[in-house]
Amino acid sequence: MSLIDRRQGLWGLAALGVAATLPIAWRRAQAAAPTGTGTLALVEKGEGRVAFYDIADGRRLGSVPLGTQPHEMVADSAGRYAYIGGYGVKGWQAAGDGGHQLWVIDLAERRLARTIDLAPHRRWHGMRMDAQGRLYALSETDSLLARFDTPATTDTPDRMIPVGGARSHYFVVRRDGARAYIADTMSGMVIMVNPDDASFAPVKQHIGKAPEGLALSPDERTLYVVDRPAGILHALDATTLRPRARTSLRGEAVRVIVQPDGRLIVSNQADKSLTRHAPGTLAEEARLPLPAAAPGLNLPAGSTTLYAALDNNRLAIIDLAGWRIVRGFATGDAPDTAVLL
Repeated sequence: MSLIDRRQGLWGLAALGVAATLPIAWRRAQAAAPTGTGTLALVEKGEGRVAFYDIADGRRLGSVPLGTQPHEMVADSAGRYAYIGGYGVKGWQAAGDGGHQLWVIDLAERRLARTIDLAPHRRWHGMRMDAQGRLYALSETDSLLARFDTPATTDTPDRMIPVGGARSHYFVVRRDGARAYIADTMSGMVIMVNPDDASFAPVKQHIGKAPEGLALSPDERTLYVVDRPAGILHALDATTLRPRARTSLRGEAVRVIVQPDGRLIVSNQADKSLTRHAPGTLAEEARLPLPAAAPGLNLPAGSTTLYAALDNNRLAIIDLAGWRIVRGFATGDAPDTAVLL
């Protein structure tokens, strides 16, 4: 246990008793625990920066100062550039206009490459990329989805699609970019748009109080949605948004992600835990207690190692195959989204 301190060791011990069995083939393929090598680029909202950490020992290797309250981050498939939305205020109820910029980080050189000014549109939160390398960014205040076809070289959106919501906070996009799904927290709706065609009438599905976390199934036929304050997980048909299934969670929940085998991981804010759910029924299969709530879940594509940003300013490294916390380290204020380099 040379790479973890006493508290981190207790995290791992607390997790050992709650592991449940994963499919045998999947477990065998991921039998080894995470090696813990590499660098993690982590957005620290309270610090107004991106920090770089050695995940083997938690050393901070450097940082790039940005501005007030950077939020969501996404990186291109080559790992060269990361794109971060400038939210600009501490929370959605905070006074002020909020940020009007996107920051472009050169990950190889660990520096700010440039800033994209998107005024008058503000409070940029959700950030995604599709399989063609196109960048999508969501303005919460304007309920507007911007698309950049060549984000490494352009400062002007190629598309601006009105979503038609009241406070569009979070979204996911299909790999081909033909559909985007937006969680509109003030209206209680999930909204489906065509990012390439503003004449496409948005499809809207009311699901409850305030949808937030979203994820697509591996085959992109099912959309999973967390109604945050109600603590309900929904499964919707990704073509029509018609409801398929729903289940109650452990109180307020904030994020949902999908494992390589199709199972779901939910971050329970009130319960300070992760829960794993069956993709068909949404039934809870296992629970992993955490030392603090995890508002940020970062799962690299195809990986079974989850990097969970905790609201006690720590990062937990979780082996999903073993369903256990293997170690963690201290971060700056309010860690959130991350990219593994």
